[in-house]
Amino acid sequence: MPGRPETAAGAGQAGATTDTGGAPDDITVERPSGPYRSAARTTFTDATGTPAGELSLAPPLLIRQVLNEMRAAPEQPAAERLAALARAGELFATATLDGETPDAYCRRQALVSGLPVSVARRTLDRVARTGRAAADTLAAQRPTGAVPLDALSAGDTTAVWVRKGDVLGVLAPGNHPATHLEWLGALALGYRVAVRPSQRDPFTPRRLVRALREAGLAPAYTALLPTTHEHAEALVEQADLGLVYGGDGVVARYADSRRVLAQGPGRSKVLITRDVPWRDHLDTVADSVAADAGVQCLNASAVLCEDDPRGLARALADRLGRLPLLPPDHPDAALPVRPLDEARRLARQLHDTVGAVGAVDPAGTRPAAAPDTDPAERFFADLGDGSAALRPLVVSLDSPRDPHFGTELPFPYAAVAPWTPDLRPSAFGRTLSLTVLSEDASLVRECVASPLIRNVHQGDVPTHWTRPGLPHDGSLAEFLMESKTYAGGPGTAAGPGPAG
Repeated sequence: MPGRPETAAGAGQAGATTDTGGAPDDITVERPSGPYRSAARTTFTDATGTPAGELSLAPPLLIRQVLNEMRAAPEQPAAERLAALARAGELFATATLDGETPDAYCRRQALVSGLPVSVARRTLDRVARTGRAAADTLAAQRPTGAVPLDALSAGDTTAVWVRKGDVLGVLAPGNHPATHLEWLGALALGYRVAVRPSQRDPFTPRRLVRALREAGLAPAYTALLPTTHEHAEALVEQADLGLVYGGDGVVARYADSRRVLAQGPGRSKVLITRDVPWRDHLDTVADSVAADAGVQCLNASAVLCEDDPRGLARALADRLGRLPLLPPDHPDAALPVRPLDEARRLARQLHDTVGAVGAVDPAGTRPAAAPDTDPAERFFADLGDGSAALRPLVVSLDSPRDPHFGTELPFPYAAVAPWTPDLRPSAFGRTLSLTVLSEDASLVRECVASPLIRNVHQGDVPTHWTRPGLPHDGSLAEFLMESKTYAGGPGTAAGPGPAG
């Protein structure tokens, strides 16, 4: 799952640590032979700036050694791997793993990532469903007419579906815990997966590794390799293939690479034509923008509306302005939380950029600022513990060609612009997910056919809707696997093939 731009480490209460017993959490390197506590470590914090734990840092030499261990280990049969994935999903959601209960995981994840604790709780179920669906997903992704390598017989003449390598290196983001669901699919395909966790969420991949090993997946199939930004590239270089997440710069860096898949900003959108009254669908628009604190690549960051777009912008701002301003471990939390100093820096940037081009204030939700108050403080709420909740932001633009229409921010943000029938889907730019509220069947088909739009939802289906087995930004298997011909014996020749 591509993510919204990241800032610094997560959120919490003053003086809190991520361990429910009060001690900082130690995130070790997890190699096939077991945990390893490196001499080089770095502290990560919650949103108050309070130390929350330490990450052991893997140097390039250790990264190389771990990847070699993974390659050298014997292969585990596919049936055993798939059974382990199904069981691991249930363990992740329900079991106490190395002393960590599901509730403790959710609280830790929330306090450090700054996301509402409800996000981690929903992730428990998403991991369980993904594990149960692993076998069906694998079968659905395999090309019709191709057989997996372990089903190949000596006398066959067929297409065979094989891996392009053995080890996948993942530079994981910290914007949302569900991004880790993607590399679970690589395990189903037989890849060994080495993950470099984000300091904003080391807990989700650690719990996944623990669950997978407890469920019976061979230890050589997973590794957790915290490391510095400087050394992260060593993981990508030394793995057979790489999966990385980041902004436009990261996507551009790997644009020509055949061995690294870069997942970038989603720029998901909602399109509403005149024949569908937007007032009847405001819930879907607001949910698309703000679900899970608005940090997913699948959250809408732009809305195109044919009828009264400024009215829609006002109504959306009013709706989002009612979201509660709470610390991330509160059960009703709905917005991302950041350290107060970081929130101030981000607010000043917003005031100088998007805030100056038509920000829509929700009616009656913000008190008038005192004369000596920094106007940038309208973009966050000081929670009084060293942290701040990032307020939703809606801007009303005159045209979708305004550069702010493509902006993505790490909290609920939507640019609302007018749509006219002459503006075809090709003008939307790259769009990960598009919800279309329209009765125009030809327009919907054109959106589905557009190579720039990856997923299309028609009607009251929010942009962030997903289901295990369906493509996200395409299928990861399209990058990891390939089909080749196997002709298994005499009598298979049928004359010369095409010239190559």
